[in-house]
Amino acid sequence: MRHFNAFVTALISILSLGSFSARAAEPITLGVGGKLRQFFFIADQDNGRGQKLNSTGMFTDAEVYFDGKTILDNGIEVRAVIELEAETRNDRNADELYIDFISGLGKLRIGEKEGINATIIDDPAPQAFLTTDEEIIGDVLRPRTGVTSKDAFTFKRYANDVMGVSYETPAILPGVKFGISYHPTTSDTEGVFDNTQREHNAVDVSGRYEGRFPGGKFRFAAGYFHSESRTGGADGNEAWNANIGVSYGGWDVGGTYMISNPADSRDERSWTVGALYGIGPYKISAHYMSAEREPFANAPRKEKLDRTTLQGAYRIGPGINVGLAGFYGEQRDLTGQTWDGLGMLGGAKLAF
Repeated sequence: MRHFNAFVTALISILSLGSFSARAAEPITLGVGGKLRQFFFIADQDNGRGQKLNSTGMFTDAEVYFDGKTILDNGIEVRAVIELEAETRNDRNADELYIDFISGLGKLRIGEKEGINATIIDDPAPQAFLTTDEEIIGDVLRPRTGVTSKDAFTFKRYANDVMGVSYETPAILPGVKFGISYHPTTSDTEGVFDNTQREHNAVDVSGRYEGRFPGGKFRFAAGYFHSESRTGGADGNEAWNANIGVSYGGWDVGGTYMISNPADSRDERSWTVGALYGIGPYKISAHYMSAEREPFANAPRKEKLDRTTLQGAYRIGPGINVGLAGFYGEQRDLTGQTWDGLGMLGGAKLAF
């Protein structure tokens, strides 16, 4: 990791070349925004012994954003972002906070955010209403396995909103860009920490290619992640993923495949595919996800999760969307028992 640390230091020096003597052409401007999302669900699912799961419930997601930026007289754009949680149930008041330095040499990001892979992959499969940041159906259907349903297809499952440094290249060739992220630790820790207590030295390397054809475009992205284990040695969390998508007319079709080899050897394989059609303010989509996980190393039977979701959304106005989703999921635990569940979820999403 000494070589990687030296690379990061050199990268900062290159991107900020001349910035210490440069001055802002304009004062830093501050914008305020945010989001408010409310969801209501009805679900029917298998109960365990002694359970009586409620059939209705709600979710909420509220944040306030502060976005400051300026452009220096040498052309470098400096942007600072602070996203604050606006819910009393959350134990942290800041979700993301980072600084971007953007120039013709690329974008350097320093702060607390997910790695470059989540930015490059974007949505693992197209969805009309819910997004990759709103994996709430996995919370509606009571988890009966250790299979990952939230952040299942990007490296956010290992490093999400933690301190780090990332760099994204400009277009090297038409439609081609790469990025790399480094996180001293994958936990929410600042300053000095004990390597025997934290996963550390996490690296995320990802790339993306976009091309066009008459009437549409296509994309391909892939990435690799590795961190060092707190138990000693270099065998920590490791993962690969690949995403492909095609857009034509009002259609968007795509999917992602993920190989995850965590430090505890409970290997997981997951994939998702979806199709979306949009016309005017309306969108509809269907997507399917499937994942298998070893409950322990070399287990004779794997845990499994399969889920199908149908969604529809309507844009009432700028930043105002309402939608409805129907879902069915089946889980198989390490004993071979299956757990079924289905339901509907509706809600409203405001961005301001």
